[in-house]
Amino acid sequence: MKIVKCTKCKKYVHKTGKCFHCGNTVGFDEVEMPAIHENAAAEYSEVESLVESKKFAEALTLSHTVIEWMPNLAGIFWLRLLAKNKCSNAAELIQKGFNCEEDADFCNALTFSTGAERSAYQDVRSMVLAAQKALKAEVLNHEYHCKMKTNILQIKKTMKGEVDSRKKKLFTLWAELEETEHSMYTLEKDCILLSKEHSDTLDKAAQAASSIKTETYRLEECTAENLHKYQVRIGNILQQSEQAKDALESMKKQHPWVKSFNDLVKKRDEQVRQITNEISSLKVYEATVQQTLDEIDQIEQRHRTAIRAVETFDFLDAANLLGKDAYNTVLRGIGLGVDVQISVSSQGWQPNTTYTTPIDVDDDDSDDYDSALGLPNDNY
Repeated sequence: MKIVKCTKCKKYVHKTGKCFHCGNTVGFDEVEMPAIHENAAAEYSEVESLVESKKFAEALTLSHTVIEWMPNLAGIFWLRLLAKNKCSNAAELIQKGFNCEEDADFCNALTFSTGAERSAYQDVRSMVLAAQKALKAEVLNHEYHCKMKTNILQIKKTMKGEVDSRKKKLFTLWAELEETEHSMYTLEKDCILLSKEHSDTLDKAAQAASSIKTETYRLEECTAENLHKYQVRIGNILQQSEQAKDALESMKKQHPWVKSFNDLVKKRDEQVRQITNEISSLKVYEATVQQTLDEIDQIEQRHRTAIRAVETFDFLDAANLLGKDAYNTVLRGIGLGVDVQISVSSQGWQPNTTYTTPIDVDDDDSDDYDSALGLPNDNY
């Protein structure tokens, strides 16, 4: 491909109609290029046309013919670099990224070129390295702002006090419940002892009635005297039973100990209800914290993936993470004078979360939270 000098920024670029440094579209001075061997001239021209028309597989196949005749021709290796990265010009190549340190075709293009052509390749290399550095910084910045939209700062600020408060309340409720149950146990024992006398009377009456029944079965004849005797005994038993029964019923209804016990039962049930509610509330809070931690984990994993790709000179994942406008801003910042020409997400990536309104954080406080976000303080 021909090399031209941009009259606006004075940079050497491949002739494509627009300088990727400054965006200039007019006023280019052509630079003398190495002559192409006559046996490879047609094929070289065809490779150029195939790359421009995005027929990259065909271009790569035909490039071998040119290399056979001109193994030291820098331009053919540049065309191969474009073709295998599915790019038709230097701007697309920079925007996609490529390993400018180890790629064999680029190293050959740089090695075999001289003068203006070599300068053009060196500028591409410098631009790719600058893009790599700027992208890593912007991905970290994007990660920071994604985390700032979650509840992580609010949780970090309030979690210790929230947990301590809930723990204290639960311990207090458990202590009160334990005290109530102890009082119930003591009062229950007292009530059992108090009612034992009447319960024993009912048991004795039942035994006496059973004894009379047994005696009557053994009689061959029940005289009037025997009948009267049994009637008196049964009457006494019934009287004692009724008295014991009435005493127990009266105790259940009127004795202050029974009322106290019933009051303790109500108190215990209320304490159990409060503890149950507090545990449920704690589980809800725990779920909220876990949701935020899951959000943070999702954000970190997504950005780690993008960083790893950038470190291998693959910029597309980071570009889709940031979105087209943000990626354009990054590239403009390193001196690329043309807008993104490759396919990039317009909106960028956002975690699948429901965010609450972020709390306001003072500048002095923000440094304290950076560690929670996994970022160094001096980056922002």
